[in-house]
Amino acid sequence: MPTPTTSETPLQIKARGAFYTPPAVADFLCRWAIRSASDRVLEPSCGDGVFIGAAYRRFGDLREGGVNGRLIGVELDATEANKAASEAPGATIHNVSFFDLSPVDLGGTVTAAIGNPPYIRYHGWRGEQRSSSTARALEQGVELSSLSSSWASFVVHATSFLAEDGRLALVLPAELLHTDYAQAVRAFLLRRFGSVVIIAFDGLLFEDAQVDAVLLLASNDDHAGLRVIRVASESALYETGLLPTRAKATRGSPNGNGSGHDSPTKRWSAHVSEDVAQLYAGLVGSGRYQRLGDIASVDIGFVSGSNAFFVLSAQEAGERRLPERALLPTVERPGDLTGLSVQPSELRRLFRPDAIAGPGESAIRAYLEEGRKRGVAERYKPRHRKPWYRVPLPRRRADAFLPYMSHNAPRLITNDVGAVSSNLVHGVTLLTDRLDRRAVVALSLSGLWALSAEVEGRAYGGGVLKLETKEAERLLLPAIDDGQQRELIALFHRLDELVRNGHRRRASEAVDVVLRLDHDVLTAAADVLLARRQGRRGSRVDL
Repeated sequence: MPTPTTSETPLQIKARGAFYTPPAVADFLCRWAIRSASDRVLEPSCGDGVFIGAAYRRFGDLREGGVNGRLIGVELDATEANKAASEAPGATIHNVSFFDLSPVDLGGTVTAAIGNPPYIRYHGWRGEQRSSSTARALEQGVELSSLSSSWASFVVHATSFLAEDGRLALVLPAELLHTDYAQAVRAFLLRRFGSVVIIAFDGLLFEDAQVDAVLLLASNDDHAGLRVIRVASESALYETGLLPTRAKATRGSPNGNGSGHDSPTKRWSAHVSEDVAQLYAGLVGSGRYQRLGDIASVDIGFVSGSNAFFVLSAQEAGERRLPERALLPTVERPGDLTGLSVQPSELRRLFRPDAIAGPGESAIRAYLEEGRKRGVAERYKPRHRKPWYRVPLPRRRADAFLPYMSHNAPRLITNDVGAVSSNLVHGVTLLTDRLDRRAVVALSLSGLWALSAEVEGRAYGGGVLKLETKEAERLLLPAIDDGQQRELIALFHRLDELVRNGHRRRASEAVDVVLRLDHDVLTAAADVLLARRQGRRGSRVDL
């Protein structure tokens, strides 16, 4: 990532979503998108000029005499706009919001739109920018969720500037592949373009930013549909066979994995490997499996507003002489749970007095006063509660817990101690009396569950797998009979012991034997997606 020549701090750069593209990536995308000296090219978010400079050089390769007004850039930040202009003499640079422009403002459509849209998460993407970007997306028939990050609206609006045979070449976060909010963008791309190629990297493209990125190459060059191609790094881009060998568009499938259809889950994660995509599509379409949401509700844990104050160790609660009536057994972090069942030694305490008066009143009042002095009562969540110290809880205790984020395959953990959990750990509540919680937890050791988690969850740059509640409810489970349930219950203590001692793979194999699942095939498929998520080859799911 080039170092921007600016006085901005790293936090300021991150706030406006400026992750600078490696020049080799920009050059590759410009060579793919710009096919002729007569092309007209748009860069909707110039940044420091890496893309517009690459486009300028591409035009230089195709013709003499400069860009002749055929290269157009847009950049909201004036300093960055000036830098972009210096990278491409003769280019037209608009120092405005991209969402204030339409094709009419640029004198008509363009042949190619290229670039690296700003990546600002939904909580930072607000105000006029969000409202205008949402309106522009709606003009294209795309209704974006309020959870959408900035890049989503850039993709849709940039497409509106393209001629019918125009090409889109963008660097995007890998959220395109798997997030719920990106489903509207995925569907839009497959409607608009006959060919949608995703290039996924085995390593991180932006290591300093910990943003997992992919390349989007969308066109009507052919009608092969969705294809996902994996490369080791940006240096391997020219080995993909994607670049046209002549000015005219090259037709036909590129070298790599070709599918020509959307994922059965409407996600593109599995298409990192076409073999995995076909395997998972077969599992989903077989009708032999159910979703976790068919048998259970997955809900977020409590949001205290200050775990440092509200969540205490047993020792801390004892030192303050807080009465048991003001404390609830609590699971705070996934790392505290080592097996398949919550142990008393793994618990912390949630400070939540239902009433101040009663046994231990003086200790409760003293701790509340400490909270006020520490400013806890004025924090965002507490100050909107009445009283400020009453942390909202789910209506009933969960039957099991599921980590919100994990580095390897997530697992369920039984809640036999009546604990509550923080929002780092989801609560899983069974919707049927037919299933025993121990059997359901054992199912989460299966290779099927591990593969499903990789497909249905979302990956982040540091290799972490994140499961929102709705994503967790989509995880696949076998529909077990009574005999299999009895076997899993009988095995539960042994499975718990294996997991606690670091032998989860052995436990997983034992479960798949009961379920009559092909453990080796399922875990090998999960390993492929894990290797992509963690950005290295040879990774193996920790089962």
